[in-house]
Amino acid sequence: MKVRDIHAAGVAEEFDRLMQLDIDDLRTHEGAFVDTACPACHGDDVPHAFVHQSLFYRRCGQCETLFISPGPTESLHLDFVRSSRAMEFWREHLPADMKRTRQPMYEERAAYARDVWARLGVRPQVTLEFGAGNGEFAEALSATGIVERIVLLEPQALNLGLPGIEIMTDGFEALGAANRSFDAVFAWELIEHLIEPDQFLRVVRQVLKPGAPFILSTPNERSVETRRLGTDSSNILFDHVRLYNPASISTLLERNGFRVVELCTPGKLDVARLQGYRAEHPEVFGDDPCLNLILSDERASEAFQTFLQQNLLSSHMRVVAVADGDWGGSRTPLLHG
Repeated sequence: MKVRDIHAAGVAEEFDRLMQLDIDDLRTHEGAFVDTACPACHGDDVPHAFVHQSLFYRRCGQCETLFISPGPTESLHLDFVRSSRAMEFWREHLPADMKRTRQPMYEERAAYARDVWARLGVRPQVTLEFGAGNGEFAEALSATGIVERIVLLEPQALNLGLPGIEIMTDGFEALGAANRSFDAVFAWELIEHLIEPDQFLRVVRQVLKPGAPFILSTPNERSVETRRLGTDSSNILFDHVRLYNPASISTLLERNGFRVVELCTPGKLDVARLQGYRAEHPEVFGDDPCLNLILSDERASEAFQTFLQQNLLSSHMRVVAVADGDWGGSRTPLLHG
């Protein structure tokens, strides 16, 4: 898989233009923004980190979580996401050939889920996916034939036309009222978009069957690609309101009564993104002769990508957790003074 398979050329420029318009709209509500402690560990040692796209970022001095603050409240952010021109454009203009090239990514996720179930001794009948996007993972999982019913919680109406797939558009409240439970819950690239992760994790706990796995993925902010490219990294994005790392996502989950069974960074595109950025901005790498040596050598580049994966330094992070502890969550504390 190549970078262009994930981010289509040409589409990105218009997305960026609309994204800035979205941000400008959001900033008209700055009077309602709140300044908070760390969303992962709830620590209040959170010095200012930088300003990007007119938004202020803080970094936790304890667990290194990077997050937007002051920022919108949960309700304001949800309204913002629902009305986002950039997000609507992305859904409508994702090229058909790009959907095809992304298919192996979703097939790999389905294979990973099957492997997790086998290792945990789980025989899934009904699964739930939060934030299902266009339903690509559900389609890949359905094709395996291993799951009888797949439920998607997704605000946009989808018409996948596949038997055994149910789509809920009414949100967390409807899910809770339905009093349902699942053999596995998925949240691919979702938790970084949530202002109040504790509230989301509480819902996950409520719908998981005892011993059932919660499988999530999220960007790893403590990655070589993200730290090297800084605000030019695709991980630093206006709707990535909370960016975690292996230590902080573990802290967040454990504080909410989850036990981390597996944590890995299996990303494959870090080196390719660094090489692409260097080709466009060679001056940025002028003071980094060691990295230049690696990126210029095919064999070294392949070995470097493997090194990043094996040492939790790739920019894509995946976690498997089981809810077998007490929920200790709460809304993120506000900063005072």
